[in-house]
Amino acid sequence: MDDNEQTASTTPMPRGVDSMFEYGYRKSSYGPDELVTDAHGNPINVADAMLQPSQASLAETSTPHLCFYSPRIPGNTGSAIRLCAITGTILHLVEPLGFNLKDTKLRRAGLDYHDMTHVVIHPNFTNLVESMPDSRIISFTAQARTLYTEVDYQPNDILLFGPEPGNIPDPMDIMSGDHIYKQVRFPMRPSLRSLNLANCAAIALYEAWRQMGFAGGE
Repeated sequence: MDDNEQTASTTPMPRGVDSMFEYGYRKSSYGPDELVTDAHGNPINVADAMLQPSQASLAETSTPHLCFYSPRIPGNTGSAIRLCAITGTILHLVEPLGFNLKDTKLRRAGLDYHDMTHVVIHPNFTNLVESMPDSRIISFTAQARTLYTEVDYQPNDILLFGPEPGNIPDPMDIMSGDHIYKQVRFPMRPSLRSLNLANCAAIALYEAWRQMGFAGGE
């Protein structure tokens, strides 16, 4: 063992840290008022990896894009940021948002993945459609007849989800129309209303990624 290896193996990790990573460390849990930071103690911000809409349209991806239209619960978007970091997905958020991007709940749900996820903010839905002209938009709505597994997904697709909570009707001018390639739904037991938004995004994204052979994953 050389001196560098010995130093790396004997360097104590910060309290509460499970594992060391190339870019820093990740803790197993955070206190209720503790900000998520990188290895140097700097707060991690969504803006660290923000993309412009024009950049997103040119990006090469191995999974479809994920889009939340007017999300209102910061924890769901934070979870989606973490999901997109894991899968290499670009996340689009269409305003108005129901929270500030510096919201503590959003940052805590995304843990220290915020600077590893490309996020695109659109001022309105028209901006999304116009900035991604080569993308098929697939909307997930309970009004659909097609199951989400009955679609052949492509890397440049946009998986579109409406606002939460589930008792708010889908904005059908957004979730349907000529700009929508296909509407799909998740099967559910009768009389039950909806799934959590972040859970829906994970189910859909992993099905699409599975169809693409989990390209880029291991």
